[in-house]
Amino acid sequence: MAKNCYWAITIISLSMALLLMSSCSQLQRKEEHKNDKTIREVLGFYTEQEGTYPGSQPTVDSQFASLSIIAPFWYKLDDKRPGSLIESVTAEHKRKVIQSAHDKDLKVYMVVHNLFYETVEKGKQVASNVLNNDENRNVFIQNLRNEMTKFKYDGINIDMENLNLTDRDSFSQLIKELSDALNRDGKVVTISVPANTGDSRANPWSPWFDYEKLGQYSDGLMIMTYDEHNPRTTPGSTASVDWTEATIRYALKQRVPPSKILLGIAGYGWDWDTTAADAKYSSYEEVMAQKTKYKAKVRWDSRSQTPHFSYVDAEQHSHQVWFENSDSLQYKLDLVEKYNLRGIGIWRLGLEDPEYWMTIPEKIKIKK
Repeated sequence: MAKNCYWAITIISLSMALLLMSSCSQLQRKEEHKNDKTIREVLGFYTEQEGTYPGSQPTVDSQFASLSIIAPFWYKLDDKRPGSLIESVTAEHKRKVIQSAHDKDLKVYMVVHNLFYETVEKGKQVASNVLNNDENRNVFIQNLRNEMTKFKYDGINIDMENLNLTDRDSFSQLIKELSDALNRDGKVVTISVPANTGDSRANPWSPWFDYEKLGQYSDGLMIMTYDEHNPRTTPGSTASVDWTEATIRYALKQRVPPSKILLGIAGYGWDWDTTAADAKYSSYEEVMAQKTKYKAKVRWDSRSQTPHFSYVDAEQHSHQVWFENSDSLQYKLDLVEKYNLRGIGIWRLGLEDPEYWMTIPEKIKIKK
């Protein structure tokens, strides 16, 4: 009996050893496969505190190992002096944030936009004043060069939205001239463009942008693949997986090289008050607080591959909440790998599901 026990124990020990060796071998293959992957850029848009929403710096401090670039949202076009910039932070603050990022081996891109004036129409006109005047365009480019040199930016992201349709070609021309100038300075030029699917699901602002020319002239297109559903639409996913894939296919069809495409990733969701016909831009933390407060159950929509839930608030208003989390992020990162894209651009650091920072390094190899 003792002898039988001895052999039984020996067999069990050998089985465990073989199981352990197999497990180690699988882990090794997984690690080797990960190392074989193409490196991808992870750009995070950076803002200061917005009302109750935290600023981006704490996320940069804690998650810099999973980032390649930060893009501070600090500059908009000057509505009184065409070609000049209005800055939202002090020079001292810029130096501090940029130096801190560089110390973490992160690149820093300045973001220039035409948003947050009294009206959307004014934003269009402010951009048009730069785009359609040779002197203003030259002043703009020189001002950017000076700013980037002074503060040691590594690149730029031009985020001019809702342009006049008649300014489509002049915007492409600006990007050509800007890239010619900044590339000589060793700087990278990227552009944020609205998502375009080439069909009825396209962002209504997207025809204003010539993907093919912009892809040719710039170093990268950051496609804003979020707000598929928004306050102007019925409730639904922020970025369904098939819509996101359709935007990639459209860009590739316009001859934008995959090596120049950054896929936009939302860190937020929308909370629709369907009773009042209103929608609130909400951080992941805020969404989860509402879920907990109203004891809502998160459901998974298999068509869009995104989460959502419903609740009735204290005023008896019905709500539908659609948002992004680490599970929905995985499907977007699979598309980045499938189409061999340059990487992702997250809007914006500090709003996202904290689990993003486990999912990203698991799914893609991050460029440092």
